[in-house]
Amino acid sequence: MNKLIVPKVILHEHVEGSITPLMAKTLADKNHMPFSPSLCYSSGEYDKDAYPYGRYRYDETDFVQFIQTYDTVSNFVKTPEDYYLITYDFLYRNAKQGLIYCELFLSPYHICATESEGEIIWDQDKFHQTLQQMDNAIIDVQKQFNITVRYHVIGVRHLGAKLVYDTLRFIERNPHPFITGFNIAGNEKSGHFDDFEKAHQLASKLNLKKSYHAGEIESAESIINALKHGASRIGHGIRAIEDQNLIHQLVTQNVTLEIALTSNRILVNELQGDLHNHPIRQLYENGVRITLNTDDAGIFGTDIEKEYQLAQSMFHFSRLELLDITLCGIDAAFIEDSIKTQLTDYVLSCFTLADKQDLKQAIAGTNYHPAIVARFTQYQKLLLKTS
Repeated sequence: MNKLIVPKVILHEHVEGSITPLMAKTLADKNHMPFSPSLCYSSGEYDKDAYPYGRYRYDETDFVQFIQTYDTVSNFVKTPEDYYLITYDFLYRNAKQGLIYCELFLSPYHICATESEGEIIWDQDKFHQTLQQMDNAIIDVQKQFNITVRYHVIGVRHLGAKLVYDTLRFIERNPHPFITGFNIAGNEKSGHFDDFEKAHQLASKLNLKKSYHAGEIESAESIINALKHGASRIGHGIRAIEDQNLIHQLVTQNVTLEIALTSNRILVNELQGDLHNHPIRQLYENGVRITLNTDDAGIFGTDIEKEYQLAQSMFHFSRLELLDITLCGIDAAFIEDSIKTQLTDYVLSCFTLADKQDLKQAIAGTNYHPAIVARFTQYQKLLLKTS
């Protein structure tokens, strides 16, 4: 890999949300399903350079239309083999852009649950076949790129606390070595984290690390509640900017925020559709550990290169700061320490002489929060060990 490329990490991507219009059409044709012309913009109606795989047509100011589009697209996925196609497509496209580590969010409820006479029936065989196909996709991408992948189990909060708990019970009976995280996602306005106590406890028993969606739609208080129940990372979490005490807690406890710029611009009403209103720069300058993510890459028409470019062009993150963001992602990854070390060493090997000089100046200067200086100092120590 070209060492001038910034290695990248994704800690937050919903696998069904990764489906591009081009892949959606492929799945619809494969499964003999109608594909409405109104689902996507026609050729000539959008910038093909910005959306090389097509662009979905929905009102970005209307959350309901986004959900409807997501549901329509997800419905094209019918078989375990379909999960191979979408997993391979997403990982391959982003690995070409320097992605070295990714955590994919998957919902067992959507993969293998059906309702019959008021009871949820879990199809264990379909679940195993689906994960086998996703594993195969990872292996095939790894034949061309050095990428590591892990899975999060999603508990869909708006389906109720019992279903979230039952999802984990299903995973307890059907473990998988790549499932290392548990995530409470879905409509943030549905249910309080206190309502999911049994799920919090079972996740801990299963040694699944917790990253909960909070502080995207709901206030900073939702982040405080997620942390109270053991979350070590927060999905989105941008409303933390409202509470200086919370920011201090995030910094002192090394909590990482999984920020998705394009997604936040579309879904967070407070930003009024203008990315310039995003608090990512303020959060970083306050010492908070952040990562850059795609969230629902296909639905939003983004990829990891676009997210890093947005951080650079709109928020003036330097190459050194982007390398720091990647290293924060590795440090927060739900993966074995030995692999963290390997990934960290790789990113450090991508530091150019200019990067090392910038690192030295940043440590000696007064521009950065002490928490950032402490990270930079650690990188410098590691670089000296390998030089």
